[in-house]
Amino acid sequence: MRSTDRVLVSALAVLSLFTVACSTRDGSSTDALPVIRAEGSRAREYHSLDELATGASAIVVVRPTGRESSVPLPATEGGTLGSAPTPFVEMRVLMVLSGAVSGTIVHVVSPGIDERNGGQALAVGGPYLLFLAPAMYGPNRPVGGYAIVGGPAGAFGSRGLSGGFDRIDGESPSLPQSITLGTTHLPAVVRTEAELLAAGP
Repeated sequence: MRSTDRVLVSALAVLSLFTVACSTRDGSSTDALPVIRAEGSRAREYHSLDELATGASAIVVVRPTGRESSVPLPATEGGTLGSAPTPFVEMRVLMVLSGAVSGTIVHVVSPGIDERNGGQALAVGGPYLLFLAPAMYGPNRPVGGYAIVGGPAGAFGSRGLSGGFDRIDGESPSLPQSITLGTTHLPAVVRTEAELLAAGP
C-alpha cells in the first residue's frame, strides 16, 4: 500500500468517528465550536497553515477526555506557591497527521476560556485538529505537555458529520476557514520537540 493510500485510509477512519455525537459535560449534544475572545494584543498573527506548521512539532486530530489539570508557575520561573497556574485539557490522540507526540493521551494548554460555557476551551466537544508544540517557559525550560501554535490560531474544530474542521480563531482571517482531511493540503512538520525547545518560544 502506498503511503498516500495509508493516509487516506487513516483519514477515512477518523472521519467515521464523526458519526459519534459530540457531548458536553452534562451529556447534552453540541456541534458548536468554542468561542474564544482575545484579552490583549497578539505577539504574532498567523497567515497560513505553512506558518503554523513551522512552529509545530506535530499536527494531530484529538478528542478531549473531559479531564483538566493545571501546573503552577514554579519558583524557578518567578512564581510563588500555587501562583499563575497553566491550565491543561487532556486529549486522546485519534490521528497523528505529521510529526510526533509523546503518547496516545496528551495534555494541551487551553487556549482560553470558552465563552459558551465559561470553562476551559477545548475541554469538551471535538474532535479537534491541532498544531502542537512543546509547552515551555523559555529555551530548554519545558512546562510539560503541549501548547497550540498561535493559541487559538492553531486549533480547528469539527462541526460533526461534515468531516471537516473549521477555524476556531475569529481573529486570524488569513487562515483557511476550514480543513478537510484528504482534500486540504497540510504542510509537513519539519522540527522536533527538542529542536523547538532549544529555540525557545
